[in-house]
Amino acid sequence: MKLTKTVLCTFLSALIIAGVALVPASAVTVKTKDKVLTKYTRVKLSAKKSKKNTYNYKISNNKKNNVKVEFEDKGSSYKLYVYANKVTKEKKLPTLTIYKEKNGTKTNLKKYRFTVQKFKGTKFSDYKVNVKMSKSKTLKNKYTKEYKFSYNKKIIKIDTKFKKSGSKRTYKIKSLKKGTTKVKVYLKGTKVKVGEFKATSGDVKTTVKKKYRPLKLKYNSHGESNYMANCNIKLDSILQDKKYKATYTATISNENVASTYTDKNKTYIYSTGKGTTTATLYQKIGDKAETKVGTFKITVSKTKMNYVLQQNRLYYPDGIFGNGESVEYLKPGEVFNMKAVITEKLINNKMTGSHFKSSDYSISFVSNDTSVATVTSAGKVTARSTGFAIVNYSIGFSDNSVFKGGCPIEVINI
Repeated sequence: MKLTKTVLCTFLSALIIAGVALVPASAVTVKTKDKVLTKYTRVKLSAKKSKKNTYNYKISNNKKNNVKVEFEDKGSSYKLYVYANKVTKEKKLPTLTIYKEKNGTKTNLKKYRFTVQKFKGTKFSDYKVNVKMSKSKTLKNKYTKEYKFSYNKKIIKIDTKFKKSGSKRTYKIKSLKKGTTKVKVYLKGTKVKVGEFKATSGDVKTTVKKKYRPLKLKYNSHGESNYMANCNIKLDSILQDKKYKATYTATISNENVASTYTDKNKTYIYSTGKGTTTATLYQKIGDKAETKVGTFKITVSKTKMNYVLQQNRLYYPDGIFGNGESVEYLKPGEVFNMKAVITEKLINNKMTGSHFKSSDYSISFVSNDTSVATVTSAGKVTARSTGFAIVNYSIGFSDNSVFKGGCPIEVINI
């Protein structure tokens, strides 16, 4: 039976209205994005996606393997890397198409065209280290291969292990004797030279590291500062280019702002009050006379009251409640004075020397399940029935800072 023209048109119109595609979905046109890569680098094109769809890719104009593709559909995302292997000289450039597939239908989503340029290399800054000392040097590495080095091994030694942070690699270089060597940097497994830098092993002046100029400290006006993070610092840790077998000391012009103390041959600077002062740094090597290295500024600001409690809590890694445990176990009907524990261990701590006036703070309490445990405004917890509850507390201070915590309560029949 033959379809008339009218019947055929009616049939086609019905298909269009019903949303049936007459053109394969894979033929959908998507905008092509151009990507320029340098040889031995890679680009990440990963993205999130729907778990309902399966994603994949196809690549054309890549017979000479100018680029290499790594692709993985991970359900809620796809992971895709494109590696630049060979310089593109052809008119038709490698083209990558990402598509989704559902019920046998393919739909193009993204399209990339790649140009691979010649390797350009990298510039490195020169490096200095004191004789018989070690020092770190960070080199940028945007390439897909790690670095190898060529240098005079009688003057320095480079540890090939490194700390990685993004495109940065931090190596440790040790001085063996006085001298200068050129360090040539290559891509591992190739003869490709990335760049070079001059390494000098000799007499480098000791200074305060840039990030500690000025040295910024916090001051706890509610007790001792010595135990608190950011209220004290080891002198050695702020120094750059220390000398071999040298010891360092500092004198501070205003000890009402900061002072020093020594513990186990280590000198520390700690805050004693809010303000600004100047420290003078001295160096002594063996039997030689002590020499002045330089001066640096110290700026001290007051801590917030809640910060003192945060530091006090560090002394109780298992929690401030319970007998060495974070959970407080109670029998039905038993009463627990939660406020007393908070006051003793956090607010007025004999171990750390912190102390607050009653007018400095107020504490509020609330139980998340009053059928298991209730709490009064005075912080007394009463176990009601077996189960688990958390009694939360909030300490508001007069400087508008707030400290929050919670006490897990498990009521059991013992």
